[in-house]
Amino acid sequence: MSIICGTDLSPASSGALAVARALAAQRGDREVVLVHVVDADADDAAALAALRTRLDAEARAGATAAAGPGVRAELVVGPPDEALVGFAETEGTDLIVIAAHSRAERAQARLGTTAARVIERTHVPVLVVRDPEPWLAFARGERPLKILLGIDDSATCDLGVQWTLALGKRGPIDVVLGAIYYPDDAAAHYGLPARSMVETDPEIERLMQRDLVRRFTSAAQPVARSLTARARRGLGRIGDHMVELARDEQVDAIIVGTSQKTGLGRLGSVSSVIVEDAPESVVCVPPQASVATQRVPVLQQALVATDLSQFANRAVPYAFALTPPGGEIHVVHVVKDDAEVDEAELRRQLVALAPAGAIQKVHPHVVRGDDTATTIAQCAARFGVDVICIASHGRTGITRALVGSVADSLLRATRLPVLVLRPA
Repeated sequence: MSIICGTDLSPASSGALAVARALAAQRGDREVVLVHVVDADADDAAALAALRTRLDAEARAGATAAAGPGVRAELVVGPPDEALVGFAETEGTDLIVIAAHSRAERAQARLGTTAARVIERTHVPVLVVRDPEPWLAFARGERPLKILLGIDDSATCDLGVQWTLALGKRGPIDVVLGAIYYPDDAAAHYGLPARSMVETDPEIERLMQRDLVRRFTSAAQPVARSLTARARRGLGRIGDHMVELARDEQVDAIIVGTSQKTGLGRLGSVSSVIVEDAPESVVCVPPQASVATQRVPVLQQALVATDLSQFANRAVPYAFALTPPGGEIHVVHVVKDDAEVDEAELRRQLVALAPAGAIQKVHPHVVRGDDTATTIAQCAARFGVDVICIASHGRTGITRALVGSVADSLLRATRLPVLVLRPA
């Protein structure tokens, strides 16, 4: 599986080719494919021959510039973005490398103007190179590569995490985990009271930074040489804040997942803003990318919710089954805001639900909320659990329509994995 380097035959593209070869050498590839795209309406045989000569010369120069894999030159005809993406799919590559251009150069460098469209279409991660030197030094093992990894709740973010972990297995990396939050949304997510919209919230940032680190790390040997978590309050576009954070942390590259929005949606797209404005190199990982799993999630903490009925209590042992010895179990019972209950007695009943001989630590919680599913989801976020367990009473028909299903609502309220125990 070869790395593809797109070129518009500019000096910047020569730097991208050097990075592609260095990364290919680092992982033991035999060659890099250098691709130049010619418009479909270009029918001048002499012009095509001249381009072929220039492409072959760039491939030879790239191959002799330093020791490493060979360079295979390919001249492809078609619309630049479609042709490059189609060639990458045919070739079966797992990385496209493209040079970024300055704003002044973009008006003249065709590949620079189509990089964003390539990112929109491709199923392959794309590395947009601005400064080749940090990547070359990293590949030679001379210095760590400092990365800002954008983190959110999306599945694409998980792909970015796995891609970064794979990079860290090939060479030293320093990782800054970055997340942008809006105070009202973050407060609702964690079930905290909403405070100022314009000031930072220390409690929210503490919880977010805890979750950032847990999202990236596991019980396995750490991959990053150093790891820093940064949660930053947002007031405008998330992409602008990520660019600002990258500048403050002085990183070499930004890695971010992309939802591949098109049309007007791209105006607010995080990845499009970063690719356009960041002075650092950018790696965009699309949602359909095939990225090998480098780390299996470890379920250290579980939340199990029960209304203390016999059937709901049967979900409790499953929470213990999912967590290892020394793990933590949060047993939650939700009561109405205005309910008059003996909370101490309820907590005693929740602790008593633990299986005989269980060696996990049990935390009983009696929490108040009129929306049971939302309250459970907020507790799970605030406690920092890895999985939720719940029993569903299996209501159907008119009963389901009138009463509703806590399990169904919970699946919509949280992005954590949920184990649902169904009735016989």
